[in-house]
Amino acid sequence: MLFVLVFACCLTSTMAYAGQDGRIFLWSVPSEKNTVYLLGSVHVLKQDVYPLDRRIEKAYKVAARIMFEADMAQLAEPVTRMKMLASGMYPDGTTLRQHISLETYEILKRKVVGAGMSMDSFEPLKPWLCAVTLSSLELKRMGFDPALGIDSHFFVRAQQDKKALIFLESSDYQIDLIAGVLEDKSEDLLKQTFRELEVIETMSADILKAWVDGDAQKMESIVNMSLKEYPQINDRLFVQRNTDWTAKIEKLINNEEDALVIVGAGHLVGEKGVLAQLMDRGYPVAQQ
Repeated sequence: MLFVLVFACCLTSTMAYAGQDGRIFLWSVPSEKNTVYLLGSVHVLKQDVYPLDRRIEKAYKVAARIMFEADMAQLAEPVTRMKMLASGMYPDGTTLRQHISLETYEILKRKVVGAGMSMDSFEPLKPWLCAVTLSSLELKRMGFDPALGIDSHFFVRAQQDKKALIFLESSDYQIDLIAGVLEDKSEDLLKQTFRELEVIETMSADILKAWVDGDAQKMESIVNMSLKEYPQINDRLFVQRNTDWTAKIEKLINNEEDALVIVGAGHLVGEKGVLAQLMDRGYPVAQQ
């Protein structure tokens, strides 16, 4: 999917951000019976971010249950990829050129040709699948690897360690979601991707430093550069899902076992993020 790096604005004056006291993108929600940890993931990274902070490793070690956005093994299955292709191609014989503006088409063409590919392979695709495909190509060119993303890293480890795995969404739901986002304005998703990739390329060092330092305010300012012009995308892909996820995460609190929730960091923080919603429901939330 898109390179999701939407992070936080200040939640309350009682929540410290890092750079202060060396805090990181990890939060805890203690209860009488257990602790639920919430780790903000960056979905693609480079090798130099590892090894991870000891506090992240500790949270993983004590957690008996690990919650992810989706089952990454299922997402990699051929049947899932086939559904993505079926949902992302025009069934009526029309082409991408007929569905987006000439300006957007020419921007995409420059990026595709620059990546050493032909537009012929993009012509049958709907804008959202073009966005997904372009993101993958461009991030690889920049040296990012999805296998090194925080969620991918811990998904492999959790399988090897036989941790109990929990998923917030199914692969079918995620495909239907991205395929249906702003169906009448699907070109916006492609244009937002152009902007997002520009931000990542020019500010990748700042993004990585903000994540390592737990500097949510800095990350917010960077990410807003690509989303501020597309509030409908933000609402559908983030705000609405945050509310759904908060209800599911809440069920982990006050259970017998500790749990670690690993989701895109943009879903955790912000005025309408998971952390703020948990606080609104009366749970104590502390940045590590």
